[in-house]
Amino acid sequence: MTKPSLILLSRPYDRAAALLDGRVRVRGGNLRCELAANTLDAFRRVRDDDTVLAGEMSFGFQVASVSGQERSRFLAIPVYLSRAFRHGNVFVRKDSRLTDFSQLKGRRVGLEEYAMTMGIWCRGLFAAAGVACEDIHWFTGRAPVVVPEVEAKLQQRMRIERADAPIFTLLEEGKIDAAIGRPPDDDSADNGAFRRLLSDHWKHQREYYASTGIFPVMHVLVLRRDAYEEDPQIALDLYNAFAESKRLLIAEMRSHLNSLITTLPMLEAHVNDTINIFGQDWWSYGVAKNRPTLDAFMSYCHAQGVIGQPVTLEQIFCANTLSL
Repeated sequence: MTKPSLILLSRPYDRAAALLDGRVRVRGGNLRCELAANTLDAFRRVRDDDTVLAGEMSFGFQVASVSGQERSRFLAIPVYLSRAFRHGNVFVRKDSRLTDFSQLKGRRVGLEEYAMTMGIWCRGLFAAAGVACEDIHWFTGRAPVVVPEVEAKLQQRMRIERADAPIFTLLEEGKIDAAIGRPPDDDSADNGAFRRLLSDHWKHQREYYASTGIFPVMHVLVLRRDAYEEDPQIALDLYNAFAESKRLLIAEMRSHLNSLITTLPMLEAHVNDTINIFGQDWWSYGVAKNRPTLDAFMSYCHAQGVIGQPVTLEQIFCANTLSL
């Protein structure tokens, strides 16, 4: 049987561009990098496709799968392909009186899947505002992608049910009070039937990072456990390749701040602002530099019932990457 050799990503991330175009190779080019049709396709193919050696996975799904199995099929590598603050991903109708997360107690909130990473981070923000996950009536838009038993167990401790229509349709019709995600029409995020619950989410994000040091991780790189156990060096080879691809991107961006190879008129100002907030390594990989983010996420997963018992980083990541 041919050994798996595919590295599967969900989007053409600039930080992975050198892997996708071949400037950076893993093990002399014996492993190829490919894009999936979309994010959910990537998660499902990583889970089910035997040709996939490593690929992009929801951090929440990865943690839930490790908790739900004695030996999960995958181990993570601390390469954070997708990161995003989620203060601006809670939407209400434009006529809603809700203006703060603290007002969500007793409300109906929809999202695609309870264990999805965006939902976990948002519920962490709600908890900081005094609203526990049990205080909300949840509506989910799809059957779970990974570890379906999580949702079944949650129904014993909170109100959670499958929506009978798309989440943002329910919001538009007033059948729920808020939705976690992004409206299907990108323009409607600012100009359509909805508005963000927080009026100045950028301000909230800056204050959140300044006080917590947390830059939320959304998707991680995962590696088949059997491949890692047969050859642990493959985890370091993948980490180093993705780190080099990111280094090339940042170096290229810095060297072209005035020629604007990126289609942003005020790119230099954006970069300077980012450095002032996050420091020189503003999209860091590894465990040590991201410990506040990782620890917060693991605690949220347990508090919210995504995992039944606490899970350690040693259970999540390849052992030889924990010191990175």
